Amino acid sequence: MSGVSELEEQNLSDDDKLSETELAKQIKGKTLRVYWYMLRHPQPMTAREIQHGTNLSSPSLSMHHLEKMKNLGVVEKDVHGQYTIKRDVRVGLLNLFIGRGRLLVPRFLFYATFFTSATAALSTMLWQFLEWYSVILILLLVLACIILWYEALTIWREQPFPEGSE
Repeated sequence: MSGVSELEEQNLSDDDKLSETELAKQIKGKTLRVYWYMLRHPQPMTAREIQHGTNLSSPSLSMHHLEKMKNLGVVEKDVHGQYTIKRDVRVGLLNLFIGRGRLLVPRFLFYATFFTSATAALSTMLWQFLEWYSVILILLLVLACIILWYEALTIWREQPFPEGSE
């Protein structure tokens, strides 16, 4: 049912953790959507709340994905039937994001911000020495900024639950 063999479950009960590559094979598709939603909402939630938030067809489907992650050692269930994240894993699209909760932002956003600031600072300094090499340097930095901002915005749009949809 959970996609984890009995041997892996026994290993997990001995507090052995699956590697990131093994988790990446298990946490994908709708299971990744459930995990993403739990990352964005760090408070304990029931299967029904997760079902509504992820637009799954039934609470039993969200329960299936939650139990799968529980058997993998990623989430835990309390006595009230609420699930919380136990282990932070970065698999699939999550590798491209930094942060937790509502502060999940694309990794490229930091690079784009840094290079934009550096380009602005260098442009003001190199403008005094308007030589051919300073113009080429500024053009290369502007090109790098455009590429980094494009990548950051593209990844931002790829997230399963955009900020306005929750």
